[in-house]
Amino acid sequence: MKKTTNVEAHQLNYDHYSMDKYDRDIVNSIPFHQKLHELIIGYLLKNFSQKEKHDVLDLGVGTGITTEIIKKEFPKFQFDVVDFSKKMLLGAKKKLGKENVNYIFGDYSKLKFIKKYDIVVSVIGLHHQNDTGKKLLFKKIHTLLNKDGIFILGDLVTHKDPKTATLNQALHLHHLVNKATDKQTLKDWSYHHLVLNELAPVEDQIKWLKLAGFKKVELKMLEMNTALIICKK
Repeated sequence: MKKTTNVEAHQLNYDHYSMDKYDRDIVNSIPFHQKLHELIIGYLLKNFSQKEKHDVLDLGVGTGITTEIIKKEFPKFQFDVVDFSKKMLLGAKKKLGKENVNYIFGDYSKLKFIKKYDIVVSVIGLHHQNDTGKKLLFKKIHTLLNKDGIFILGDLVTHKDPKTATLNQALHLHHLVNKATDKQTLKDWSYHHLVLNELAPVEDQIKWLKLAGFKKVELKMLEMNTALIICKK
């Protein structure tokens, strides 16, 4: 099978940055990052008990920002977290610790998972799969979920309408200019967005999710290029 991940780990690590700076920069660089996570937590609090154990898979954990937010509200959840960057996993380990967290190194498009999950989450990472990779991964995630399991997809998307797509591209770049802490940071993140990201129209991704077998696919948020899609098996 041809490679579906469109980047190498070293392209995303920003090895010349500390993890604290990386965390700050990625939050600044993703429009509506805080709102996205507020909606994720709100959904989980509405649908899952904080007193119960549930198995969660985080695909593309990065330095652990999303899992940390979930873990604080749901201390009994058991997490398997995956990343293809050793540097990112090191940052995640410092943030998340050892309790209820299992760390998996590798490219999640290639890994074979041996267990089922109640929740699969992927936040700001799946856009580094090409279109074929996204379709295959949606099918893979569907098979990894237990009955009535939930897939939470928070990611950067584009739009089928060219004018809407270009407008939101411009707004995203304007956001990067406003939020960058220095010129080098702007250079890194604008290159990341314009060259490394492989965005697919949100309309297509909803269709692909339904074709993968999800019986309920809901677009919970769409602000500029940032979307939250929650799918139920």
